[in-house]
Amino acid sequence: MTVIENQATVACTQEELFDYCVDLRNELEWNPRAVSMEKLTDGPIGVGTKFLARWKGAPSAIEVTCLEFERPRRWVHDNGGPIAVTFTGVVEPAEGGSRLSVRFDARPRGWFRVLFPVFLVMARRQEKANMTHLRRALERGRSET
Repeated sequence: MTVIENQATVACTQEELFDYCVDLRNELEWNPRAVSMEKLTDGPIGVGTKFLARWKGAPSAIEVTCLEFERPRRWVHDNGGPIAVTFTGVVEPAEGGSRLSVRFDARPRGWFRVLFPVFLVMARRQEKANMTHLRRALERGRSET
């Protein structure tokens, strides 16, 4: 397992940050690699919620499931793609807003193990940039209301 960790402080409440991040459909606003995000299950987001996600460069759409949901503090999403990823988000109070800490646990499967070192270099860079993109998108949205 390979772990990528990042943090960002966002000028918003814990609830706003948590609700924005746990809904993968919002990723289309801040992740330039996100192509489509569809919620597959009915009802509010929580444990068991499923999304169908597609990112640039992925061979196909990947199902993502919410495994843990502790609003407004912590959630875990997991997928079973060619690189299985368990994504953990933690939201805590911070000076000036709320701090988002993310942990991206990646496990390559099958033939993708060969490409994994290249993927890892790109993923580290992208995940760090994504924290800035996410912060800007959420703060921009708050200033428009």
